[in-house]
Amino acid sequence: MQVRLKGTPMGWFILLVLVVGAVAAYKFRVPLIAKLTGQPQHRIQRALERRKDNRNN
Repeated sequence: MQVRLKGTPMGWFILLVLVVGAVAAYKFRVPLIAKLTGQPQHRIQRALERRKDNRNN
């Protein structure tokens, strides 16, 4: 199955909304994950930093 945006203004608007939503979710990932899991934000931040440090070694 192939999805094609036909160049319609609505198609481009939907694509733009998806891209902006993805960027916003990435930028605010710590508060979002904390709210979804019920964990404190500092705990999520530590886990993400620890994961990044392990990837660099």
